[in-house]
Amino acid sequence: MRVLSKEDRVDERVDDAVSALAEFAEIAHGSMDPVWILNPQNRKILGRKDFPLADYKALGLSKDGELRENIILVDSFKGNIGNLQGYTALRMSQTATRLRGSRSTSGIIKPQLILAFSGTSNIIHGVYNLMTVPVQYQPASNTESHHDWRVHDGFQRVYQSIRDPAIRALYLAIKKMEETHKGEWDLVITGHSLGTAVASLFLLDLMRSEDALDEPGTSSAADTEMPILPSSTKVTIAKFGPPRVVNPGLVVEYHKQVQQFRRRRGDDALIDWAIIGHMDGVPAVPPMKFGYAHLCRKPFYLYHGKLYRIQEGEHEHSLFTVDDVSSPPLHPKGGHNYYGARDMERLQRRMKALMVDVMAEGTNSYQGQPAQAGASWNSAASSRGVGGTSNIRAPGSQQNDLLWVRAYLEREKEEECAWATRPPETGRSHWGLLRSILPIMRFS
Repeated sequence: MRVLSKEDRVDERVDDAVSALAEFAEIAHGSMDPVWILNPQNRKILGRKDFPLADYKALGLSKDGELRENIILVDSFKGNIGNLQGYTALRMSQTATRLRGSRSTSGIIKPQLILAFSGTSNIIHGVYNLMTVPVQYQPASNTESHHDWRVHDGFQRVYQSIRDPAIRALYLAIKKMEETHKGEWDLVITGHSLGTAVASLFLLDLMRSEDALDEPGTSSAADTEMPILPSSTKVTIAKFGPPRVVNPGLVVEYHKQVQQFRRRRGDDALIDWAIIGHMDGVPAVPPMKFGYAHLCRKPFYLYHGKLYRIQEGEHEHSLFTVDDVSSPPLHPKGGHNYYGARDMERLQRRMKALMVDVMAEGTNSYQGQPAQAGASWNSAASSRGVGGTSNIRAPGSQQNDLLWVRAYLEREKEEECAWATRPPETGRSHWGLLRSILPIMRFS
């Protein structure tokens, strides 16, 4: 296995684009409410200095305090297994430098329709993660399977429980995009951890449904569950910390569909980004000995906030040595929750602290939702004082702003201190124990 070096670093534009998409995957997590987060009024507060989205380039604020990007939340949805969460949003403007294929024929940067799936967020998801017996692949109703195509039992069950809600949400998002924007647009499917498995199976169904039609790219046919995308629409799938999902036989079918999709729409019609984090044990499971293989043949390796290209033929490895002194240690210990050069668990902890202070009384502070889905900060906080103090309301005047920030930061400090003093043997995530066995599984 080759040592990765500075010569393997990806283009800075790719790095920026991947990091931005990680933000959308991050807020899909089941402990957060993307409807509430993406409310423009709430984003203007969440993006302030010292607040959870302060350093987020896509979701945060510009230097003048305005929203960096115009993002429209369309819908959120849940599956029947463990209430796995997903959402759709329209990314109408982008701050990051985009890549070839992201511009329309007129040279204008195209909007993106975001379809994001949550990763593992509760114990029920963890149970299904452990259902590793390969079973027969069950595709969308208008396509056929093959006896050699096998898929992770638990992942397929979770995907099937959320497929119909995701399809309905995608139809609604396409309609909203066409009402909002008359030009070309692209589709992004993204997720973290378990969400990457769901995203991969969704994309496979999407490609195979289109391939089953005689004239794809024009209109939705009655014999397909999946919407048929406009012929100018390009697709990016961005997977952060992906486990293995299917067997080698289904990998072959996946790449056949990718080639067909590109033949119909152009060589850059589908971009497959799989990002493997340093010391992340999840991409090492299930082991190849169980009959599994990764879908992406040219993944990226995330090391200290920088992306490196993994050469084809080494895509089944999940741990690499990086010889690049230009990358200072950002998250030295690595792990499953450091994608986008951020501590994803810290965002979950900060949002927990925030929602305890802001959310209406009678809701569950961590897993619950605002009193009204999509409600603004002011309406969510108006039913009680911030931090339980009746004379402190949602931010408005400068004086109230300062009082509110102080109350919030005090609460957040308590959360951070409690986290920092956890016993060392306590795992940092559902996958924390995998770190100890990663060296054993690196060649599995």
